[in-house]
Amino acid sequence: MQVYDRHTFYSAGAQAPHASCRDKGRGRVDVGALCLSSWDSHPPTGHHVIPTESRCEKDKHKAPSHPRIHPLSLQGVIILFMFIVSLFAFPSIASAHTLTNTGQISGQLQDGTKRNAPVAGQSVTLQMAQGQNASDLKTVNTDARGMFSFSGLNTDKTVSYAIYTLYQKAQYFTDLIGLSDKPVQQVNLRVYDATSSVSNIAVVQANVLFNKADAPHGLLNITENFVFENLGLTTYVGSLQATGQKPNALRFSLPAGARQLSLKVGFDGYNVIQVNPGFASDAAIPPGTSQFAFSFQVPYSASHYDFAYTAVYPTVDLSVLMPLDYHATSGTLTSQGTTNVNQQSYQQLEAKQLLAGAQVHVELDGLPTPANQSSTAQADQNPPWFIAIVALMLAIVAATWFVYIRMQRRRTSARRKQAAKSAPARKTGAASQRSTQARAESPATEDQETLLQALLELDKDYEAGTIKKAEYQERRATMKARLRVLMSAEAGEKKATAPGSKKTASSSGKAKS
Repeated sequence: MQVYDRHTFYSAGAQAPHASCRDKGRGRVDVGALCLSSWDSHPPTGHHVIPTESRCEKDKHKAPSHPRIHPLSLQGVIILFMFIVSLFAFPSIASAHTLTNTGQISGQLQDGTKRNAPVAGQSVTLQMAQGQNASDLKTVNTDARGMFSFSGLNTDKTVSYAIYTLYQKAQYFTDLIGLSDKPVQQVNLRVYDATSSVSNIAVVQANVLFNKADAPHGLLNITENFVFENLGLTTYVGSLQATGQKPNALRFSLPAGARQLSLKVGFDGYNVIQVNPGFASDAAIPPGTSQFAFSFQVPYSASHYDFAYTAVYPTVDLSVLMPLDYHATSGTLTSQGTTNVNQQSYQQLEAKQLLAGAQVHVELDGLPTPANQSSTAQADQNPPWFIAIVALMLAIVAATWFVYIRMQRRRTSARRKQAAKSAPARKTGAASQRSTQARAESPATEDQETLLQALLELDKDYEAGTIKKAEYQERRATMKARLRVLMSAEAGEKKATAPGSKKTASSSGKAKS
């Protein structure tokens, strides 16, 4: 687990001190003795050894003799040089390694909620950072007095340390510790009891920064930064466990359609889940100030965008920063002119003393038109050729349907006229009475066909616009009344003739019997 994710470490090579022939005792080697002994048996070429006077009585009568001098070959000189260099180098490296691993960090784990009472039996971890790399070195448990100690540490100036612990689901860590100037240091680590109440939590400063719009993709890049203040003596630790409701955890709101959420400061080592509208984290807020930051994207489709912000916690100061190219207005925020952030100028809108749940809207105008929206507008101005073809085909189908309906009406009318004029011959003899009745009814039937044909012609004239609506309605009502009279008379005649027909059939049956 990496605790210091936002710190940068700078590395530089360490140089070990150089040893000389007179540096004795380093690395358990008498360098000076070795250097001098190399001259005892084989002096260099060109040097003469002065003979010493013998104290033996016999030697006084002998002639003095010179020692034999053996010159060194080139190969011997090279071997001797390498041997001497190794004697200089290895003791120096061993000595430098011994000197840099003399650091020590010790301290006490204290409970700030209980007036800095010692915390016994709690695991504490030492982490080392060098350059861009960080790793845990060792973990120990505090003793009965809450004490911990780490020794044998590297004191190089490129190495930094930190001590951290996880206490009641909250992370606590010290500042960076360097041992190059002070190898032995006393560092205490303070923890607090956990609570799930947010009564002492407030946002001291909230910043919403709009970056330049990504017009090719139709996206706005937004970064939000929060500084929380915990006024109590306990650490707020939320939980992401929830049944059918929002979890009791640290929550942040997001506008509708937000995507590509990127967590930054304050969320390292903690979990995050999505809630509506935004996300929640089990990150802890200890007494004092805590900072959190994240970024996200929202899509936009026009030069205007309505940004919605919800204050989840009471907020002392809210600032919204916009590029100078855009025009921003709000009913809640007031303009504060321009300000510089990261060597860039922004227009600043500000609101103070927002209650929890307060809604803030910022209207943005002057955004660059997204690429997908501009292509859609161009397509609307120049409709594709197939749209014109489809429209033409629909017109042809409609005209064909209209002609077909008119032809069907004419054919129906012609069939009715033909049926009225051509009365087929019926059988004679016993059916003479039925033929006579048909001839009696034919005038009424012919009148009905005539009235139906007249109504059809009247409807056609009205549809063609040759007669006015009032005249059409009056003539149609008259014809319909006449038609009802004829149809009623025909129905009465059929009822009157029906019993007689039954009696005739009955009498004829009796005669046959």
